[in-house]
Amino acid sequence: MKKIFCVLLAGLFCGALAGCGGGETSGSGGGNDNSSGGGSQEPFEDKIFDGIDAVFDESLGYYNAYPSAIQEGATRYLYYTRNTVKYDGTTSSIAVRVGTYSGGSWTYGEPKTCIAVSDSGWDSGGVFMPDVVKGTFSYGGESYSYLMAYSGTDRADGNDADIGLAVAKTPDGEWVKVGTQPLVTFNSSEWDTVGLSWYPGAIEPGLVSFDEGGKVWLFYEESEVFKSNYAWELDLSDLDNIVRGGRKVIERTGVSDLGTSNPLLYGGDFVYDPDSDYLFAAREGRTMATANPIVADEVQVLRSSMDILDEIVQGPTQEEPRVWWEEVGDSIDAGATAHPTDDTRIFGYTRIFSPCIVSDPYGRLLEYGSLELLFTTQASEGDERLPADREDAYEYSQMIHSMVITY
Repeated sequence: MKKIFCVLLAGLFCGALAGCGGGETSGSGGGNDNSSGGGSQEPFEDKIFDGIDAVFDESLGYYNAYPSAIQEGATRYLYYTRNTVKYDGTTSSIAVRVGTYSGGSWTYGEPKTCIAVSDSGWDSGGVFMPDVVKGTFSYGGESYSYLMAYSGTDRADGNDADIGLAVAKTPDGEWVKVGTQPLVTFNSSEWDTVGLSWYPGAIEPGLVSFDEGGKVWLFYEESEVFKSNYAWELDLSDLDNIVRGGRKVIERTGVSDLGTSNPLLYGGDFVYDPDSDYLFAAREGRTMATANPIVADEVQVLRSSMDILDEIVQGPTQEEPRVWWEEVGDSIDAGATAHPTDDTRIFGYTRIFSPCIVSDPYGRLLEYGSLELLFTTQASEGDERLPADREDAYEYSQMIHSMVITY
């Protein structure tokens, strides 16, 4: 499912953009980024809409992918991955847009860069896939209220990713990278025996607080084909002295895909509901492999008892077989994303991937019985509606959409 990671990032991360170094504020200064289409310096190019609208408009030439969102009071913070310079995949960054609610919908402001690539080191080739949680964290003698986990790599093709951290005093930054080394380091040599030739690495980090302080679960996935989903118990109260607890391989019984013998929580995003004691997961569904990009064609929500995280181990468990996961509501596929009133957009999107569940600042469900999913769509290579003079235009066509699932 996550072959999108290589197909997309290999085309986008072909170099490194000078950015912030470890332990320093983002090189962009965290200010509003006015390089998006629609400004006075460049023309706005429409993206391809086959179904419902995107949650915000940005010109073709800027990819908008891997969303993560927290809602605090009447304000929402939408984090995602984008390039800061049009049609330039080397300008990888993590951005945030602040959302306000009015008239039954959310309106998002302009992008503000949170994290850019470093001048050197583990995240000098690309940064992507952010997730943010609120808590109480200290670093370098300063106190911070927000923690970001993100994937990064020093490679031009986006592979061999690690996971690092950044902190901020407000949800929209300024963001400060934590140290010069990642929190989770991917070692491809551990996978050589299975014959893999490329390794996405440690990706899709997600944070859930379990004390509203500095103790969190870090969820992430690792490698491809023979992949596992992990949950790591961490005390990040003092980021100069991180306390690492046990790491658990997340059980996957109940997860299924058509034609897939090893289904996992691909692209997984996790939130907790303390009232029902359920762990909810949004994941990518079946793979379509007919044309680039090779990505999922649906997203779905699952839930499991939080007992799934009770036994903390360093490797696969030997528990008695139990069906842990069950689907919640209906999956979101091309039919679900069709536009209800526009006859030119009634077929919906065939490439739907990288979902997240909008949560409260601590990674908890906003409302039991209803949840909002944000997800990414993308055009296909060779689509005749894309600019004929740009063969790579499809790589910059991603949009972020929203749908509500009830159960």
